[in-house]
Amino acid sequence: MIELKNYGSAGYCMLNKETGEISFSNTNKVSEFTGVYFKDDNTFFGIYPTKKGPVVYFKGEEYAINKDLKIQLIKDGKRRKFKIENYGVEIGYFESPFIGWDVWSDEIDVDLFFMIEQKYQDQDFYQKYTLN
Repeated sequence: MIELKNYGSAGYCMLNKETGEISFSNTNKVSEFTGVYFKDDNTFFGIYPTKKGPVVYFKGEEYAINKDLKIQLIKDGKRRKFKIENYGVEIGYFESPFIGWDVWSDEIDVDLFFMIEQKYQDQDFYQKYTLN
C-alpha cells in the first residue's frame, strides 16, 4: 500500500500496487512525501519514489522513469496526450481548469504530465523521487 496525493488539487488515495485497489480520502495519513496521482473518468496514473528512483503506476503495471526515456506531451487546444513511448503508455486528457487559477497555479504546478515531461531530465526530479 502506498499513499498518493492528488497532483494539483486536494485529495489523497491509498493504492494497493498488488491488487490495483484504490481508496480515496480527503485527508492524508502519511506526513512525508510518498508520491502523487492523476485521475479522471478513464485513467488512474501515479508516480512515487522508490530506492531505485521514480516509478509510475498505470493500468496495474509499474514502470521505472529514467533520463533515457522518450517522454512527450502533445497539446492540441485543450486536449492533451502524454506519452512514454518506450513503454507504450499513452494518456489522453483535457487541460486542467486550474491553470492560472491563482499565483500558485502555473501549468507545472497543476498538470502532472506537464511536470513529468518538463522535469524528468533534471537531477532534482530524481532526488525527490528516490528514497534513501
